[in-house]
This record gives sequence, C-alpha cells and structure tokens, in this order.
Amino acid sequence: MVRKSLFLSLFLCIGMALSAAENPVVEMQLLSAISYTPNTSQWNETMAPSLSLSISSERSGNVRGEVVLKTPNPMLFSTASATAIYEEILHKAYFKARFPSVRLTAGKTRLSWGDGMLFNAGDVLYGSNDTSVTLTQSELRSETGLLVSLNYPLGFFSFAEAVVLPSPDMQIEHMGGGARLYTTVQETKVEAGYLTSYESERLHKPYISLQGNIGPDWYLSSSLAIPQSGDIGGKTLDSWVITGGLFHIQYLEDDKNLSLRLEFLTRPAGNWKLESQSDADCPLLLYPEVVYTPSSSLSWSLRTIISPLDLSFNTTLGANWSVLEGFSLLGFLSAPFGETEDLFSWDGPTSRASLTLGASWIF
Repeated sequence: MVRKSLFLSLFLCIGMALSAAENPVVEMQLLSAISYTPNTSQWNETMAPSLSLSISSERSGNVRGEVVLKTPNPMLFSTASATAIYEEILHKAYFKARFPSVRLTAGKTRLSWGDGMLFNAGDVLYGSNDTSVTLTQSELRSETGLLVSLNYPLGFFSFAEAVVLPSPDMQIEHMGGGARLYTTVQETKVEAGYLTSYESERLHKPYISLQGNIGPDWYLSSSLAIPQSGDIGGKTLDSWVITGGLFHIQYLEDDKNLSLRLEFLTRPAGNWKLESQSDADCPLLLYPEVVYTPSSSLSWSLRTIISPLDLSFNTTLGANWSVLEGFSLLGFLSAPFGETEDLFSWDGPTSRASLTLGASWIF
C-alpha cells in the first residue's frame, strides 16, 4: 500500500510538471546484452529498456527549476524498499533563485566540487574515489542528494558557497554542512573547502583542488576524512586521497578529432605491496580514455580502469552512431582482466564479459 501511494504521488507530480514545462526532454534506451560469467561458465541474455525525462522551467527570469525522472534498476523492485525505489526514480528535483547578492539552490541535485571525470578527491559531497561505475554510461558520476546551498559572487571568476545537508536518519545532530571558496590565481583555478557529514560517525572533510592549462588541461585534488573519535591519526592518514588528470582534444583534418584523458588516484597510506588489491585501500589507480570521432555522426571510445600493482584492469570499447536526428545506435564490449583475487578479476563471483547492442532516442 505504501509503494502504491508513493508511486501515485510521483505520477501526479509528473503530470503537473509536464503541464507547466516549456520543453520536456525524453531519452529512451533499449539495450540488449549477451554476457558470459567465467566463474560459472554460464551465458545470459538480458534486454533492459530505460527512460529519462527531464522537465525544465523557462531559461529566463530569476527562478529556474528542473525535474529529472529515471527508470530504476529492475532488481530494486525485489530487493529495495519503496522509499529507495522512489529516490532512484526522482533523480533531480530542485530550483535556483537569483537574489540581488546571492544565489539560492534547494532540492535534490548535484553540486560539482573539485575536478575529475572518474576520480575526484575534491568531491567530498558524494565521493568519486571508487571503481564501482559502469563504463558504458556517458556520465560516470551522477549521484544526487537533498541540499540547500547559497552562492555569493566575489568577482567575475570567484565565489563563496555554503551548503546544508539533511540528516540521513532524521536526527538533528546528524545534519551536515560545509563551504568552499572558488577563485583564480593568475592562470590557475584554486578551489578549497570543507564538509562535515555523518556516515555512521561524524567526519570532517577538508579538500583543495587546482586546475589549469599547460597545452592540455590539468587538474589536481586532495582531501581527508577526519573522524571525531577513535584512532584519529591513523584513520585520517588512511583516508588521504590525491587525484589528478590531463585532458586534451587533438583536432585532425576533415573535422576529425581525438579526445585524450588520463586520470589517476592514489592513497599514500594504502597497500603498496605487489599483490592483489581491494577497492577500499588500493594505492594507485589509472583511468585512460580515448575517444576518436571520425565524423560528426560517429564516435569510438575506449575506457579502462587499471590497477597497476596487481596488473588487473577493466575495459570497455564503445561505439555511438547517430543515424538520424536524435536517434543513435550503440554498441559496447566490456570485460575485466586479472587473477581471482585481483581488484578486477576475470573469474570472480560477479565478473562477466558482455556484448551490449542497442539504440537511444532523444526527443
């Protein structure tokens, strides 16, 4: 009964938003995957339709808003609560209000702190330091959450921002909050901030992030998670994360281009032994990405997460062909490579190689 009430409320909100929206954007995907699980020597076939609906207000005026709804993972219907399913469907729902001196943002959305596509130590709000991502997605990090933020402009490229986060368990002492300062020093962007949040215990997370250009764009971030009790020194050192990267687009003849990205993540206090690694304390990870665009309608991509110390990696080769306006054909070939106990294992309990084919339509 609770699930029915939640979903009925959601559908009513959808109907009201659609009637007021200026130009809703719908993205539909239908992907069919054939996968092989080496651990059990089994072949499987799945077909997964997905839908994303983005409803935005008019671009003019002092108040703007957006609602983004997504279909949840079908597995959630048998394993998760109604509230968790509701949270998965309601991906974004927020408004931005522009006052004479400050900018207010409230609702469920994502604030981009720090720099990095896959690895970003400055992302203390959501965490971008793990490898549990799907390399076939166009947006590798997309987690959102409820928040209220105030943005105070300090200049053309400078601002101060404060954020308040709700309690994860409705206890007022478990509320979170923080602030950051964003500015430029000569040709370098400098961003520094602090967040305190409750994640089974109270954590204090300072960070700093730099970004500039030396031909390719470069970025570097570092953060800590300092607990309030226990082994504060040891836990703080274990939490130290440094990330960075380089990004460059090489333009070729006949409107071709080659996009190159290399990111790294390091945990100075991690396990630096030449042995099998775990996601929680892996001391070094690399993320090379190559995207080749031979024409305006076709692109090839190669994304790989590498764990150098145990010589394992997870890779995805993808193709996107824009056949008609808004309609694209997609293809992905993915597989992990490594020993049984490595971070990326070929024959692990959940490891699989897969070929995915499908189509996407945006209208």
